[in-house]
Amino acid sequence: MVQDPDSIRPKIGLVPQETALYENLTGRENLSYFASLYGLKKKKARSQTDHYLKMFGLGEKADSRIKTYSGGMKRRINLIAGLLHKPDLLFLDEPTVGIDAQSRNLIMEKLLLLHEQGMTMIYTTHYMEEIEKICEKVAIIDQGKIICQGNPATLVSESPGCSDLSELFFARTGKALRDF
Repeated sequence: MVQDPDSIRPKIGLVPQETALYENLTGRENLSYFASLYGLKKKKARSQTDHYLKMFGLGEKADSRIKTYSGGMKRRINLIAGLLHKPDLLFLDEPTVGIDAQSRNLIMEKLLLLHEQGMTMIYTTHYMEEIEKICEKVAIIDQGKIICQGNPATLVSESPGCSDLSELFFARTGKALRDF
């Protein structure tokens, strides 16, 4: 049990699957709001906002209302909101779901860069190719239970008949639909 949860919160970032953005505010206004929730001082918030807007290719659209953004742009702003306070640990829930290939590629490149800079990420997705690209360790969960875990390449190489993580996933979980 953590004795002082307030000391842990600033070290954790969250990027939820559902975008947590205010449609009638601009991208910059949304990020300013989230920066205030993290307790960032205005100068630091502005600096971090500008840095991440540039990093994720949104500098020119920062002062447009969110309702004018494409799905990929909204995903990128949502991701920036979780990064503003430079967390040590970032939780990402389906950060690339439903977006264009270019936005998805940019997000993956930047997440790899952030990881190389020392950020730890817990990444949930159904896109196995993303996992193979960015994850050093995976856990495949089926019906609430971890059915295998380890390095993706090692798991695949130790699974006869599987040439990639998608094949391994289906070999371990089956292909039957689950509507629950």
